[in-house]
Amino acid sequence: MQRVIDVHAHVVNRQVYSETSPHSIFTRLPSDVSDELRQAAAARGERVIAEMADYTDRIAAMDRMGVDMQILSPSLVHQNTDFADPKAALALCRRTNDSLAAGVETAPDRFRGLGMVPLHAPDIAAEELTRCVNDLGLSGVTISTRAGAREIGENALRPFWAAAEATGAVVYIHPAGNHDPRFARYMLWNSLGQCMEETFAIASLFYEGILDAFPDLKICISHGGGYMPFNTGRIDRNYIEKPATRVNMSKAPGDYLRMLHYDTCLYDPVTLEHLIDKVGADRVLLGSDYPVGEPDPVGFVGQTSIGEADRAAILGGNAARLFGIR
Repeated sequence: MQRVIDVHAHVVNRQVYSETSPHSIFTRLPSDVSDELRQAAAARGERVIAEMADYTDRIAAMDRMGVDMQILSPSLVHQNTDFADPKAALALCRRTNDSLAAGVETAPDRFRGLGMVPLHAPDIAAEELTRCVNDLGLSGVTISTRAGAREIGENALRPFWAAAEATGAVVYIHPAGNHDPRFARYMLWNSLGQCMEETFAIASLFYEGILDAFPDLKICISHGGGYMPFNTGRIDRNYIEKPATRVNMSKAPGDYLRMLHYDTCLYDPVTLEHLIDKVGADRVLLGSDYPVGEPDPVGFVGQTSIGEADRAAILGGNAARLFGIR
């Protein structure tokens, strides 16, 4: 029987979070927010951290959601390490990865894991990715949409991408938050900024030639790929009319989109149907954004008009293939 596999499920290491939280966008609120709202945000924040740090109660939550397996990934919104120097960042990542691997071992039939790396130090990131896969038995790593001040497709990051391809690691791309002041109010960093970050990340991968240089990469983008799958008309137009935009590209933008995978964390079934039409059902994987996202991810996919075979693939078959789960 095909298992239901959720590829977008977050964890934190409480000790690491105590060091990264002062730099996390999760803890920031506008100065004009009332004390009542601050207290409510603090209470919610503690609940979210407690649920992400847990490896036991989440199994009951998975059962309620009809999820057989979660692919666990550190929440980079809470635990991004770009602020630290490479040595300190690596230490934080290693502590997280070691605890994550131990958590996966508590229920290996219910969990797989993705580690984290100090991507702003690409050579070190490549080494830690290799350790995650070869030594810790993790399925790959999660990275943010930026590596410090760099875009993820820049040449300096090629050692990381080479290691990802060589090890067969899955790379799950999930933003750590957009700190642009324009997104500070009304939690726009979350509602708009995350999707903009994912859009930039995908663009960087194909405009900078990463997907040509490493065609066997296994990449999944959170939140359905941000805005990228929904604005390809203008991107295709630029590709045709402006030769300078395609200097590192060997194919049209839409072809690159179908080299990637995307999760279903979109909250609107019509939007999910468009994503499936754009990239193909075989490129879409179930994703809940546990514990803060879609409470009924299986039911959400069921709201679409897709056929049974495509639904089965999205609920688990595609993830099983990507992650090598029998």
